Amino acid sequence: MKLNKLKLKKYYILVILSLMVCLSTLLTYKTMSKLEITSVDGYKITTDAYVLNPDHEFMLAKDVAEQVLNARIGWEKQNPLPEGIYYKDQVAVLMYHHLTEESLSLYPGVLSAEQFDEQMRLLKQEGFQVITMEQYRQFMLENAPVPDNAVLLTFDDGYESFYKLAFPILQKHGYTAINFIIVSDVDNPDGRKVPKLTWEQMREMKRAGMGFYNHTYNLHYYGVVDAEGGTRPSASALLYIDDENRNELNEEYYRRVTGDLALAERRLKEELGNTDSAIAFPYGSYNERLLDASDSLGIKLKFNTREGLSSRTTLNAPRINEGDETLTATLSIEELKDTEPLMELTVNSRKVPLIGTQPQLRNGKLMVPLGPLSRSLGIEMHYDRRSRTLKLTHSSLNKT
Repeated sequence: MKLNKLKLKKYYILVILSLMVCLSTLLTYKTMSKLEITSVDGYKITTDAYVLNPDHEFMLAKDVAEQVLNARIGWEKQNPLPEGIYYKDQVAVLMYHHLTEESLSLYPGVLSAEQFDEQMRLLKQEGFQVITMEQYRQFMLENAPVPDNAVLLTFDDGYESFYKLAFPILQKHGYTAINFIIVSDVDNPDGRKVPKLTWEQMREMKRAGMGFYNHTYNLHYYGVVDAEGGTRPSASALLYIDDENRNELNEEYYRRVTGDLALAERRLKEELGNTDSAIAFPYGSYNERLLDASDSLGIKLKFNTREGLSSRTTLNAPRINEGDETLTATLSIEELKDTEPLMELTVNSRKVPLIGTQPQLRNGKLMVPLGPLSRSLGIEMHYDRRSRTLKLTHSSLNKT
């Protein structure tokens, strides 16, 4: 009996090893597959120095991209800025959540009102310029300028502490801020949870310049995504339908999130008279379908929780978490001053707008996104997936 078990164990090990070899072979084949590119000048080259990322964006090695586009491509840091200017033509979007009257060391994500007040004082002292949501919108969508060292203040989740603690401090310093509201928490308050804002409180603050936007109607939770009970943010995941032993279809997911966001937008307009839109994705989690759903509702300005500065090329903007109790106010501001200089992609010395996909190093080669480069040069891309061929041609608009 023991011998049979031993043989069976060896058999399973051999099967697993065989599968691993097969998988390795398949992966190697995929990475070695060639792409044939017809350059803008009409000649053909074949290369494996490319990646087709999940967003179907071609990334080419820089030298290959320069050949097929017949252009010079650069990826460099901006020139050093004058003293006292930490960044320009960008916005530091700061993120907060909940404030308390006293410091709560056990809850580092909750900031004391005193520490928030000190941060606001230091922003002004160190030369940062707090802008309004309207200024941010014009900067992002209408090519309007913003001051050097521009800052946009944002809060998430709609806690009542925004009204009782943050609002008086903001008024004291002459600042405005926006709050992303979980709208169902306002429509259906739960006395067992940390108190949330009321519509009346928001109307009062909106008259004083504050803004209130979409943090979904009721998608701010982790939903079940498999039969084992695994969870993920419900706004960006295909939820598990237990009765049918399956996950949502893409179409079902899209209807669910679009309906939720539309309801939140409607309630914000009904109660506050909102004429513009923005959204912060719960937990910073999103996917292409969620971005598409937002766009379909006219929500062009989006915010996540990645660290970094926002520029006109990042409509889904990163934010810097300043609501950390473990950081002193001085250290928070010093970190903001030490922001990494922006990298710029250029083609023939002209800046190339980037939305999402950034150049990246792979195996020692700089890979650059072909789509934005092509658009900047007025070049069209035609990809045939079956034959794995890519043809670049001058846009018909450029020929006239």
